[in-house]
Parts: sequence; structure tokens; C-alpha cells
Amino acid sequence: MMVRFALILLASCLAIALDLPRSQAQETTLTFSHFLGPSSFFQLDVAEPFAKELEAKTGGRVKVKIFNGTDPQGKVTEQATQVKNGTVDIALGLRGAEGDRFPGSSVIELPFLVPDALRGSKALWSLYQDGTLADEYKDFKVLALFVHNPGLIHTSNKKVLELSDLKGLRLRSPNKTVSTALEYVGAVPVLLQVNDVMPAVKEGKIDGIVTNWGNPLQGFNDYMKHHTDTQFYTSAFFIVMNRAKFDSLPKDVQAVIDSMSGEVWSAKFGPLWDKWDKPVRDGAAGPGHEVIVPDEAVMAQWREGLRPVTESYLETLSKSFPGARQAYEKLSAQLRRN
Repeated sequence: MMVRFALILLASCLAIALDLPRSQAQETTLTFSHFLGPSSFFQLDVAEPFAKELEAKTGGRVKVKIFNGTDPQGKVTEQATQVKNGTVDIALGLRGAEGDRFPGSSVIELPFLVPDALRGSKALWSLYQDGTLADEYKDFKVLALFVHNPGLIHTSNKKVLELSDLKGLRLRSPNKTVSTALEYVGAVPVLLQVNDVMPAVKEGKIDGIVTNWGNPLQGFNDYMKHHTDTQFYTSAFFIVMNRAKFDSLPKDVQAVIDSMSGEVWSAKFGPLWDKWDKPVRDGAAGPGHEVIVPDEAVMAQWREGLRPVTESYLETLSKSFPGARQAYEKLSAQLRRN
């Protein structure tokens, strides 16, 4: 009797031991942070769908806890830093908000380079995939790189058609790349975090905003009345994962994440930005607004006028990122082909 009981007990222990890895895997929770609000497009169209898809494809074994811009983990200036130090597992961040991090990726932000978010995002990803940007992302598992549709120059009072019209205007700049161009033509770039932009507009501290249509600025179309569409710039974004955390996951979970990321995820941001642009773009089609699209002759003047900015920027960038010019030429060639 005792022998039989011992055998039953041993069998039960073995069953529990064999089931333990699966139970532990079911309890895996990854953290995902971004810098916009809980009802923002990054939350509803990026973070939440990723979490649901990952949970479904792992049979419920992996869940994702999301932190947004209202959480302590939601600071726009710290997304990549948090991933590197393990505070969060995955983060969506804005390259230009993190100082000198990822300098090579800034090349895609130069004027008149990116025609739309889909082609720009695929081109930026290819630059990482072919190894050009490998060194600056070496501390991370890179899940996606993407850009928004080309940014415009939006002003409250003064109409901007020619490059010279920018002189003296105080414009909120999204990053140092754009600031360099604005300074060159005599504008006054003002670097502000997202939450500080509209208060500055309302208080008369700035005359306009350099940004894309799909922006999270509340009351944007109430104050911005002139919208100059010159494909002036784009901004680079990243979704990165803590490399050690990724390596610690079961191989099949790693394979699922790989299948959801890379060019597949990067390319999704093309149609997503089209969707996010539409409400603000449609609002600017109403009374009191003017969308200004310079003709080819005027655009040629814009391109020629800002050519020295691109040359100077690449020369300076080459000191910290030696492949700057080659990266720019690769992007230019790919975007012309596509």
C-alpha cells in the first residue's frame, strides 16, 4: 500500500514539474510604454493591437501591460533609456526627443526627402536592415522604425509661400534637424515638448508650428490658419525592446515577436498615418483656412535654398556618424525608385 501511494505521489510530482514551464510561460507579462495619452492613436492603434495580437498568437502565454504619457514611464525624453536600463521591456519613442541618441536615423528627417510615411518607413527600416544603422541600435532589439507623412509649416497669421517668408517667424520646431533649416533661412526655431506647444500659441509666444497633419495638439485648427505643404521634413520614431528580455523569452515566443515586427510592423505606419492625418487635414479644409501648395518653380527655389543646409548637416553629422552621407544617398536612391 505504501509503495503504491509513493508511486502515485511521485507521478503527481512529475506531472507538476512537467507542467511548470508552461505555467510560468503563461504568466509572462511584458511592459510597453509610449509618450502620448490613453486615448491617443499610439495607444488605440499601436500598443493595444500589438498586445492583443501577441497574446492571441502565444495562446495567452504572454500578456502586455501598457504605460502611456500620463504614467511615470511616459516621458517622451526617456523611452529608449527606460528600455536600455530595463525599466520597461518595450517602448515607442520619438528620435528627436532623446537628444543625440540614434543620430544616423536623423538623416531621414532632412528636407524634401520623404514623400509619404509608407515609403519613408520602409526606407528607414531598410537602412537598419542592411547594417547602416546597426551600431546605434546595438543595445536594443529593434521591432520597428517609422516616420510620419511629410510635415508642413502651419502659421496663425502670416501666409508662407516662398522661403523668404519664413524670416523672423517664431516657429515650434520638432527636432534639431528642422531647427538647423529654420535658422538658416532666418526663422526663429523654438523647441517645445508636445504639452507646451498650444499654450505657447495661445500666449502669442510663437507664430506657427512645423508639424505633420496627424498631430495630438488640441485646438490646432482653431489657431493655425495657413498650411504650407512643401514636404519640409519628417520625424523618425522607433519601437525597441530590451535585448536581454527578448533573449530570455522561449524560442517560440521570440519567433512570434519576430513575425510581428521588422518591415512588417514598420510598413503598417503608412496607412496608419494616413488615417491619423485625416481629421486634422479635413478640419483645415473648412472656412478660414488656406492650404498652400507651391508650384514646381517655387518648390525648386525651396530645394535650392535649403541645399546648403543638407550639405552642412551631413558634414557635421559625419563627425559622430561617419556614414551620414552614404546613408543619405541610399535613402535618396531608394525613395526615388519607389
